[in-house]
Amino acid sequence: MTKLILSLTTIPPRFPYVGENLKGLLRQNAAIDAINLYIPKQYKRFSYEEYELPILPEGINLRIVPQDYGPATKVLPAVKEYKNQDVMILFCDDDKVYDPNWAQRFIQAAEERPGHAICEEGGHLKMPNYAENDWTSDRIPQAQFLNKNFLYRVKRAVSLGKWKPSKGTSSGYVDILEGWGGVLVRPEFFDQLSFEIPEILWTVDDVWLSGCLERCGVPIWLNVKNKVRASANSNEIKDAALRNFVHNGYGRVAANRACIKYFQEKFRIWGG
Repeated sequence: MTKLILSLTTIPPRFPYVGENLKGLLRQNAAIDAINLYIPKQYKRFSYEEYELPILPEGINLRIVPQDYGPATKVLPAVKEYKNQDVMILFCDDDKVYDPNWAQRFIQAAEERPGHAICEEGGHLKMPNYAENDWTSDRIPQAQFLNKNFLYRVKRAVSLGKWKPSKGTSSGYVDILEGWGGVLVRPEFFDQLSFEIPEILWTVDDVWLSGCLERCGVPIWLNVKNKVRASANSNEIKDAALRNFVHNGYGRVAANRACIKYFQEKFRIWGG
């Protein structure tokens, strides 16, 4: 019988707050075989002492791993741990709180779309945060997204930013998964090259993991059926967020585009 593993990582500034996320994972209605929190022995950006490790609720497994893959540590160590096993890995962010039906929605979507990676947040390569070019995948149907027009901006302003609708308006194929909404994969979706992340690219796990899936022929399906938008936990530690991090002169968007260009030039995917 296929096992379901929940997988995530965290960083030292969030050690005191990750328990809020973990308690949400423990409240899931789906049958879950393990919830694993992967923490590198040494981080690329941070340092910590053993006594600073987070105190985990009962039912959470701490895995200290030898290598920091950046934010992709939320899934790549689990891929190694469960290699050649009949396992689904549902990975997520550490600073979001997921509703109790979250995991079950992924299981149902995977039953309808075997051989697919499933996500609840994603995007197309042509979107501004990514390549912003005219390339379009030939997979159909393509997921549709909210038009952030003048009316959208007015509603956001009137609500003082509290109105945050899901940007996906219909289920379909996407080019880029966005891990903060959760992503369901299987270990066999990733090969050895998935672990060999070039220096600049380790900061952008969404694009890196999406490119690895595309290179291996695994489609990414955005599921918006019965979706509930994940909420932020009580302390996101925004100063530590990778979206604000600049590495070797590359901010988030620049690193996204460098990663896309890497896959286009080296593997001839995404219109390369």
